[in-house]
Formats: sequence, C-alpha cells, structure tokens
Amino acid sequence: METEVPEASVRRPPSLGSVLVVALMLFAGSALAWVIWQLTASGRPPQAFTDREPYPQCPPVTVAQGQARQEQAAAAPWEACLSSVDAQRDGAEARVTSPTTEGDPITTYYRRAPGGGGVEVFIDATADSFGSGEWEHLRCADVAALRTFESCWTA
Repeated sequence: METEVPEASVRRPPSLGSVLVVALMLFAGSALAWVIWQLTASGRPPQAFTDREPYPQCPPVTVAQGQARQEQAAAAPWEACLSSVDAQRDGAEARVTSPTTEGDPITTYYRRAPGGGGVEVFIDATADSFGSGEWEHLRCADVAALRTFESCWTA
C-alpha cells in the first residue's frame, strides 16, 4: 500500500530561474556597492595632503590657457618663492592653477619643507573632465626639478 505525501511537504529543488534571479541580485548589489565606493573615494585629496603641516603661502598663481608646462615652470614667480631664504628656513607652499586644453582647472600645490631637501607636489585633477579626475602625489629632488619633472617620483 502506497501512502500519499501531501504536496505541501514535498521538497522541490529550486528552479534554475530562481537561482539565476538570486545570483543576478547578488551581482547587482555588489556592483552597486563598488560604484558607490568608487564615486565617494574618487576626487578626495590624499591623506598626505589633508594632514600636511601648514607652511607660509606663496602668492597663488593662475596660468593662462595654452601656456606649456615648461613655460609655466620657467616663468614661475612661485619658483623664486620656494627657493627663497625664508622658504629654506620656514618652508613654503605655492598653489598654481592652470587650465587644460578644454579649459578645466588643474591645481598644483608645491611644498618645500624647512631646512631644504626636496619638494612635495600634489596635483588636483579632479575637475579635469577629460583626464584622470584624480589626485597625484609626487616628490622631487629640488626646486629646479620642477622645470621638467625628470627628478620626480610618485610618492
């Protein structure tokens, strides 16, 4: 004699469709979390910039559009400020804003610590619509290295 098992107590394996739906929901959730993380992290200055020690400020400089980077460095009044006796003694920071070809501003912060040594460079390209949209942190051997960035490396 066969006993009938009520249909409600029969355990059926999940259908392929429901497994796919759950997998897609997990994938979409993790992808959304990654996108949110990227959007909130992107554009933030590096901790080395936000935690930097304040130095005396050189007059800010805004470079005209179309002026080449080497031309900026060669004619830079901030270079004299960073090379000054005061900067050697107390440190100095110069802020230079220059537009991209499309006109987006890129702001570069040049920092010289007291006592000489190298120069720290922070480049804020977060407003550059066609560029990286990121911050860059460099260290350079000295103020003269800022003319070509040949003696500079990623910090």
